Amino acid sequence: MLKRRRTQRLKRNVIYSTATRRRVMLRKLHKKIIWRRRMFAMQQMAESEIEPIAS
Repeated sequence: MLKRRRTQRLKRNVIYSTATRRRVMLRKLHKKIIWRRRMFAMQQMAESEIEPIAS
């Protein structure tokens, strides 16, 4: 079964929260996205380093 995205819950939390709390939540979310992108980039670089050796 596919994992459902949690945007609906995030939106609901954002609606009923203060501006400060909202900023904190968005910052945490942004950090998570940046971290995920960095991990993906590192994985791509590792694969590109291995590839010339194998061929």
